[in-house]
This record gives sequence, C-alpha cells and structure tokens, in this order.
Amino acid sequence: MLQSIGDAVIGTDAENRITFMNPVAEKLTGTTSIASLGKPLGFVYRAVDEETGRRLDEPHLADNRLERTEQNSRALLTRNDGTRFSIRQMVSPILNELNEFSGSVIVFQDFTDARTLQRQLAYAATHDALTGLANRPSFIRTVEDLLDKARKDASYYQLMFIDLDHFKPVNDTSGHAAGDALLQKVASTIKSALAPADIVARFGGDEFSAVLMSPSPVEGERAALAVLDAVSALEFTWEGQTHRVSSSIGLTSIAADSGEANEIIARADAACYAAKAAGRNCAFVALPGSEAGVAIPMTRVATGT
Repeated sequence: MLQSIGDAVIGTDAENRITFMNPVAEKLTGTTSIASLGKPLGFVYRAVDEETGRRLDEPHLADNRLERTEQNSRALLTRNDGTRFSIRQMVSPILNELNEFSGSVIVFQDFTDARTLQRQLAYAATHDALTGLANRPSFIRTVEDLLDKARKDASYYQLMFIDLDHFKPVNDTSGHAAGDALLQKVASTIKSALAPADIVARFGGDEFSAVLMSPSPVEGERAALAVLDAVSALEFTWEGQTHRVSSSIGLTSIAADSGEANEIIARADAACYAAKAAGRNCAFVALPGSEAGVAIPMTRVATGT
C-alpha cells in the first residue's frame, strides 16, 4: 500500500535515521531508497517553513519529544540538486507497546501548483489588476491598521489623495486602451516620486492614494509637490497624439486623534476636491482635527522648495 499511494512517505527510527522510502518520496527528493537507508533524515529531506524559515526536517525527532502529529502546508523542500518546491507535510510519531518514541513517519505531497494558485489569488485580492498597485479594499485595511498602531504607540503617518486632471479627454479622443496605458504610466510615476516605504494604491478610476510613512508634515508636503511635478512632467503619446495630464492632491494626517479611517479618507478627498476647485495641478492640506472640507492650499514656499 505504501509503495502504491500517491503521497510520498519516509520512515525513520528513534535516532532520525531513514528506515523506509516509497517511490514517490524517491521521486520528490531525487534520491533512491538504497542510497538513503540508514542515513540521517536531513541527508535527503531538507524542509523549511516558507514564512519563518524554521527547519522542519528535524522537528523533535532525534530527542524523543515528538508527541503528536505535526502538519505544515507551507513547507519548502530542497532537493540534492538544489531545486526547491512547495510541499504539504505531516510528521507523526511511532510509539512502541510501552508508549515510547521509536521513530516517525513523514508524509508529504508536491504542493507547488496549489501554493502558486494561492499566491495568485491572494495577490489578485489585494492588488489592482491594471496597475499592480494595492487596490482600494487592501489600502483601506492598511489605513485602519496604521490608525490602530498610531493609537497604541502615538506614531504618525500621512495620507495623500491624488486625482488626475484632464484624464477624460484621453479616453474620449484616443480610447480606453490609451487611458489604461496612461494609468499604468501614472502609477509607476507616482511610485517613483515617493519613498520606497510609502504605500501607493489605485483608489478607483483615475484616483490614486498613498500612505506616507514619514511623520514629518514638511516631508509630506515635499512628497506631494514631488508627485505634482512628476505627473505634470509626464509625456504620454498614443498613436502619434501626445497627451498631458496633471494632478490635484489632498493631504492629511493619520494619528491617534485623527478620527476613524473613513473620516481620514474623507478629509483627504475633500482637500483634493479643494485643489481641483482652486484650478488643479496643486495640493491642499486638511488641517489636523478639521472636519471634511476644511483645507488650506499648499505652497512651495512653505516646504522650502
């Protein structure tokens, strides 16, 4: 039965030496049972937890402390030729008639395709399909998480809301394919203008948002102006026609006294709307503790640029 099942099976004795390998285990490890019998488990089976890096090929096996079945669905197995693939493993103790530990059984499966699909689904659930940026739901969760952190340790972040100016004419004159290509270019431009640690998202349509990890309001204003300059300098040509766009930006703080996440987002959105109403290609800052709709224009003099 063990020779015929689709799962890989390796047996060990109490000293963690290999006593049995079925054909599937030989195939997955790249080692024959003849060459492996009597060798330490780590000779053919080198597994680590994909997230923590913890060794899984010697879990409580040599010191008689494996008392129950241990399972792991995110293990990585490294073969002798250096190739690595995802596995799902189960390690169970073998107890003799005196209830003493006398070995173990490792059952594992090639889980590479399933793990790849899981990663793809997880990525799709949190990222915008067009730009590769964080999507709206995941960005809102990020704001909520950072707000919780700010309430615990008095940390401080800033939220930037970015709305493109003159985007609709691109769709109207050159088509939605051109609009999509422009959005992709704007997304990479915004990311390049901000610090690597900042989190950028596509909030919807031609709206983008970002969390600035710097607590400095001055740095926040400089970042907003950097985005303004980068987007307005962007040249986009589609089928011989050149399009120019700019952006309107609203900036507000994420702090312990900033209210709930939806209030923070509404405040940044209102400041962005104020920038659009003021003529576009500019930025407004929502005053700390202000109600939505109360914002002041940002000036280059204020930021020292």
